[in-house]
Amino acid sequence: MKTLFHKVFSSLGTFVLGVLGFTSCDGINGIIDGPILCEYGTPHGEFKVDIRVTDESGSPLKDIHVSPVLLHPSNYDIRRQELETIKTDASGKAVRTYDNSWIDDVRVIFEDTTGVYAKDSADFKPVQTKEGDNHWYRGEKTVSGTQKLKKK
Repeated sequence: MKTLFHKVFSSLGTFVLGVLGFTSCDGINGIIDGPILCEYGTPHGEFKVDIRVTDESGSPLKDIHVSPVLLHPSNYDIRRQELETIKTDASGKAVRTYDNSWIDDVRVIFEDTTGVYAKDSADFKPVQTKEGDNHWYRGEKTVSGTQKLKKK
């Protein structure tokens, strides 16, 4: 009798847990609150830098190091995050997309390796340029503008 009770209880428990596992990502048969999507992953998005660097007369500067630094005043663990440096091309443009969307403010540091122009920095507020999908993708934020460097 004990063995029969154990087999029945074990089978019933397995069935109930199996049914609960299959319905865990759904409302009650999708009736009450509709189907709920099971999603796995991490929130992600893009951060784009699109800055033009010129001299005081407006002529483009080539090979200027453009270093974005993300400032996180709301995050107590990460206050400042330096991203990979970009070099300007012949038209003075520094363009790059990073895989990062947790941005409050950005400080961009401009440095001439030849020593002709003085080191400078500017603060930017990122603009949402592409919307997310209301799930894991947070969209794209962009920092753009023109920076004029002065000679030493």
